[in-house]
Amino acid sequence: LTSSDRTSFGRNYFNRPSAPEQESVEEAEERAEILADALAFKKLAVDYAHPEIGVTSSDPTSFGRNYFNRASAPEQESMEEAEQRAQILVDAAALKKLAVDYAHPEIGVTSSDPTSFGRNYYSRPSAPEQEDSEEAEERAQILADALAFKKLAVDYAHPEIGVASSDPTSFGRNYYSRPSAPEQEDSEEAEERAQILADALAFKKL
Repeated sequence: LTSSDRTSFGRNYFNRPSAPEQESVEEAEERAEILADALAFKKLAVDYAHPEIGVTSSDPTSFGRNYFNRASAPEQESMEEAEQRAQILVDAAALKKLAVDYAHPEIGVTSSDPTSFGRNYYSRPSAPEQEDSEEAEERAQILADALAFKKLAVDYAHPEIGVASSDPTSFGRNYYSRPSAPEQEDSEEAEERAQILADALAFKKL
């Protein structure tokens, strides 16, 4: 607009003090480039995090081999098989926990629920008296000592019982058949001698 009237004037709408700040062409191009890069990075992140999403292309000349369906690819399990395997592992872990709880009752039950409570089976008022590990070890030691004493008593009271050993290197001299042992009479000779003494005593009485 051209005017020769020096009294005519006007304010520029775009350069007024209250006008919003305007970016230059270079700044606008740079901002558009940054947004395009961010969008490309987002697409790459989605493609990496979700390989199950197929690649869409409208170019009829583009083709490629599927990495997951190639001939040399390891066998893949389906979603149902993966869920079933996860469920089997969860069941196995639960069964293992139950087996451990059954085989080791001495392990206490841990719970963070303040409302859960129960009576201890082993420390109830009617429970039989339990012995601790020290008492059990002491009782086992006493029984072992008693068994050893019994064996010694039997060996002492019954010398006729032979000594049994599986060690081929163990040997010893028989006390009763040693060269310096007094002569032993057998049972028949002992009975005959007793009969003779009884007859002699009867004759003496007559």
